[in-house]
Amino acid sequence: MNLFFSPKDFNIEIDLPASKSIHNRVMILNTLYSLNLEISNPSNSGDSVLLQKLLKSKNDVLDCENAGTVFRFLTAYFSVRNETVTLTGSRRMQIRPIKELVNSLIDLGAGIEYLDKKSFPPIKIFGGLTKGGSVKINGGTSSQFISALTMIGPKLGNGLEIIIEGKISSKPYIEMTVKLMQNLGFDVQFSNNIIVTEPWSKKTESTSMEIESDWSAVAFWFQIIALSKNGKALFKRLKTQSVQGDSVLASWAQRLGLNIAELNDGLLLEKAPLPIIENSYWDFTNYPDLAPSIIVLLSIEKKKATFVGLESLKIKESNRTYALQTELKKCGVDLIEDNGKWSLNASNFELHENTLFDNYDDHRIAMAFACLAFIKPIKMENLDATNKSYPDFWEHLKLTDS
Repeated sequence: MNLFFSPKDFNIEIDLPASKSIHNRVMILNTLYSLNLEISNPSNSGDSVLLQKLLKSKNDVLDCENAGTVFRFLTAYFSVRNETVTLTGSRRMQIRPIKELVNSLIDLGAGIEYLDKKSFPPIKIFGGLTKGGSVKINGGTSSQFISALTMIGPKLGNGLEIIIEGKISSKPYIEMTVKLMQNLGFDVQFSNNIIVTEPWSKKTESTSMEIESDWSAVAFWFQIIALSKNGKALFKRLKTQSVQGDSVLASWAQRLGLNIAELNDGLLLEKAPLPIIENSYWDFTNYPDLAPSIIVLLSIEKKKATFVGLESLKIKESNRTYALQTELKKCGVDLIEDNGKWSLNASNFELHENTLFDNYDDHRIAMAFACLAFIKPIKMENLDATNKSYPDFWEHLKLTDS
């Protein structure tokens, strides 16, 4: 499909999607502990719609498609349920490792078996995990594994101690899980790389929860506004005080030539007369979802930069480091890895009209490269990939040309 957005200045209001990260956690907790929460501003993302559907399903085979969070959360969820289910997913899902989470659950007493290749989906879960205790897990694989274990901890008779070994990847997502649980009345603590959850006491004063707007989605608007002359957007209901780690974007704005201000009805992001820093250093260890948009933006601005913390990008919805390398090469940009560090040299960036960019059926790759259409016409197939987290993305982009 051909994409091009006339690069006019704009002053628009955006109703961002609700955070699927928050909504998915709340749905698991709400269902597992029968909290009967009234959830307002629910996420309409493909992942959240799928999770809601699977939590209500009576089938014994559940297809998690390409939703890693859904697969991982349900793996732990069904381990403490008194039922047997098979979890499967897309071809990409079946090469995304699940070993660390499965091993931890088996160590605690869960019954799980691999149905094809060891360490990877699909899996069969026999449930029956009841006792709890203590378990160790590698912090460098996926924060979703740790969040999944944390959420089932209070369901176990002895509670659960999770000892996280090594460097923790995407730590703010674990902190998000803990904060949400604490807000709902669970006794859970996280300090010194150890999470302790006490058994659920069935006491909560919470009857409702409003899901925050998604900070991860703002990253793509950073790109679009940075490319404008005087563009600005008001993001309704977005707040700097957030349980989302990706709210770090607010502190990154000036580094990228942007101003951000908190108003009564949301956050205002606008182009500022500030230079984007040359030879900048970025640590994405805690914020891997922001990497594609920031890297593409710096490439467009013909910058050199160094990145660390990109390890987990290889096991996302696509191999995002490979995707970024491959697609940026079409613009003459080099993204090179050397012993865990990634160097960007975009001094030769050049976008040729009608270049076809592959999004690898990955929502964040699709949205990161979509901003190129504000420079010249480009081509991209499979635009529905954005439905995974931001179903209204393309309609919102049209607002800049209204």
